[in-house]
Amino acid sequence: MLAFAIAVLFTFAALLAALAIADSALKARHAYAQLLREAALMQAGFMLQIEPQELRVRRAAVRVTPLRRAQALRMHALRVSDVA
Repeated sequence: MLAFAIAVLFTFAALLAALAIADSALKARHAYAQLLREAALMQAGFMLQIEPQELRVRRAAVRVTPLRRAQALRMHALRVSDVA
């Protein structure tokens, strides 16, 4: 009975592995066909548009001016205290 349960378990695992490989092969074939179509379009002189969800949004630049002002004020305060 234990041997039968182990055999069924391994058969089930092998079936799932075969299905996963078949699914990956179908997805890969679809992606390869799409790449071939895009290559043919580019060779014909057309430019492909990038879909909006594939674009990265650039982060806003970090402003460092307030830090520089604070540092300048500290430096000015040090110079004034040295003179006095």
